[in-house]
Amino acid sequence: MDGTRRLLQGTTAMTTASQPNEIYAIADIHGRADLLEALLGFIAGEAARHGTNPVLIFLGDLIDRGPHSPKVLDQVCAALDLYPGSRLILGNHDFYLREMLRGTLAAEDAVNWLDWGGVATLSAYSHRPVPDLDAIAAEIRTTFPHHVELLETALTYKEIGRFCFVHAGIRPGVELIRQTDYDLRWIRAGFLDHTEVFGHMVLHGHTITASLRPEIHVNRIALDTGAYRSGRLTAAVIRDDALSHFVSTEVSQEGAIQVGTWRP
Repeated sequence: MDGTRRLLQGTTAMTTASQPNEIYAIADIHGRADLLEALLGFIAGEAARHGTNPVLIFLGDLIDRGPHSPKVLDQVCAALDLYPGSRLILGNHDFYLREMLRGTLAAEDAVNWLDWGGVATLSAYSHRPVPDLDAIAAEIRTTFPHHVELLETALTYKEIGRFCFVHAGIRPGVELIRQTDYDLRWIRAGFLDHTEVFGHMVLHGHTITASLRPEIHVNRIALDTGAYRSGRLTAAVIRDDALSHFVSTEVSQEGAIQVGTWRP
């Protein structure tokens, strides 16, 4: 379990004056660098075609389960450099990697992480035996310092206009500033079954949708379409503070990656 239950300090809100015209919110990638590469290529093409400067918000869980977690972190680092104002929201899986790199990963968390996909990430980073976490962490810190910086500068949530971008969700009845890190990275019960509106429309991942498609609810937009097992990675496109459409990259029956859009 993520042992961090402290209250959030400060705010991560973006003022209306600095609100971007176009935002891509990208949910759980889980090591599918192939799907992310196609999605980032599509975004770059759209930005060039329309002369826009989009902001990308990655909703966390960049790593685990899929085969190419280090490459995904490279891609996200490059995207944050390319699109000013873009940010990473730390997911519960990313949290485990960050804690390992800090040398503060609890023993119970280490066991859970390896059971929940961490072996794929550590094997992609290093040829060392997976239980040797200290040695692998030292190797990553030396070889991939930009990955360390990415995780250390990640946010827990982000407010932009009428939207709140978060990994898992929020605790109903609790102000954003008083939400716990644990809830924002892990919550399911109490959030997914909540039917009343929040102060923001919440965009989140963490829980794979039953349809394996993005799902719109009265108070939230669910974007985790199970990329690591469904072969579909999804982004929500926010334009002028309103949901415009979704973009998905997915593997066709022939094995090619195709890009599709869907307007709600």
